[in-house]
Amino acid sequence: MDKTAVKSVLESILFLSAEPIEIAKIAKILDISEREVEDCIEELKEEYKNQKRGFIVIKEEKGYTLVTNPENSKYIKEYFEFEQKQSSLSQAAYEVLSIIALNGPITRQEIERIRGVSSDNVIKSLLEKGLIKEAGKLDTIGKPTLYEVTELFYYSLGIQNLEELKEKIMQREDTSI
Repeated sequence: MDKTAVKSVLESILFLSAEPIEIAKIAKILDISEREVEDCIEELKEEYKNQKRGFIVIKEEKGYTLVTNPENSKYIKEYFEFEQKQSSLSQAAYEVLSIIALNGPITRQEIERIRGVSSDNVIKSLLEKGLIKEAGKLDTIGKPTLYEVTELFYYSLGIQNLEELKEKIMQREDTSI
């Protein structure tokens, strides 16, 4: 497989992968060396940078992932604000999102204990909207699913992570009378 084809496949895999993907896994899929994969990733990174593309490739702890270019964050935020208005969330959805964001990963049972009501349909809706995701299973009887917020959740709020969310909450509390 020539380098152009490798980069094309690599780009497709990174685009479709919901989680960071390891070099070894990509090398095995493409039947090439890890060094070749790393070289192609570096070339993709440079191409995206030089062409001012909408995506960048970043290295995370567990591997590489394709993310939106931070230079476009203003427009991404506007897009999600528009989308959020188009498909507004119920009060229950905001409650569940808040619980998951601040306590996640968390099980449905724990969410329901906090809220005092069933949350099945709300969780299903938030999963469909891509605002939460399954984060594994709890190692107890019944192996209940753990939920956590997604990058889309953070993008829709115009923040990067949970720490930034907590800072905003603290700022809001500091300004209240």
